[in-house]
Amino acid sequence: MTGLSGAPVALITAAAHGIGAATARAFAEDGYRLVLADIDATGLDAAGAALPGQVATVLADATTETGSAAAVDAAIARYGRLDALVNVVGGSRPGRTVVDLELAEWDRWLALNLTSVFLMCRAALPHLVTTGGAVVNVSSGAGLRGMRANPAYCAAKAGVVGLTRALAIDHGPAGVRINCVAPGPVRTPLMQRNRSPAEIAQLGTIAVLGRIGEPGEIAAAIRWLASDAASYLTGQTIEVDGGPAPLV
Repeated sequence: MTGLSGAPVALITAAAHGIGAATARAFAEDGYRLVLADIDATGLDAAGAALPGQVATVLADATTETGSAAAVDAAIARYGRLDALVNVVGGSRPGRTVVDLELAEWDRWLALNLTSVFLMCRAALPHLVTTGGAVVNVSSGAGLRGMRANPAYCAAKAGVVGLTRALAIDHGPAGVRINCVAPGPVRTPLMQRNRSPAEIAQLGTIAVLGRIGEPGEIAAAIRWLASDAASYLTGQTIEVDGGPAPLV
């Protein structure tokens, strides 16, 4: 390490697109130095080039031990500190129930949505303890209320909520805050690949606000949770979903 001088440092996974890219912009606006991690080299370069300030990018797969370690190592090698970790990596492909789901596919979705959070936190926490930093994990409304024909995603995102609480209990005494956001439907590239325009419009009707969310709106919640404004908040999951539709 090169010491703890300079502006705070944030490491954001899945930073090439969607919520991750929007979160990177939000942290850049707050003066953070950034490390952006993703497996999409072209998207990662474009996202990094679009941001002001000091930005480093690292091609890393957060679902593997080597990839998660490489992402954290890149932050420490470049800046000498780590103040915030945002675990955005995730995804799904709805359409199969448990009966139809192969074990290999189940394992793949759990690795992407849950194991990645475990691995990134395991690699980052020793450095976050040094700075009294924060972690923000991204779960999903599907992890709280369920979703049709997407069992692995629902299970993994529910696991992120439980893991967040466990991490907060274990590492809060060392001064690290760990919280979670659970977005509702959000207009991300993943959403637009998985759903037709008509389906996306229909998803918007389930929210009290009558629309789906935008990546920047999720990023704003993440930004607040990582900031000193949320200094007495840990182990919590905040739903950012436009308000659940009433039953009647």
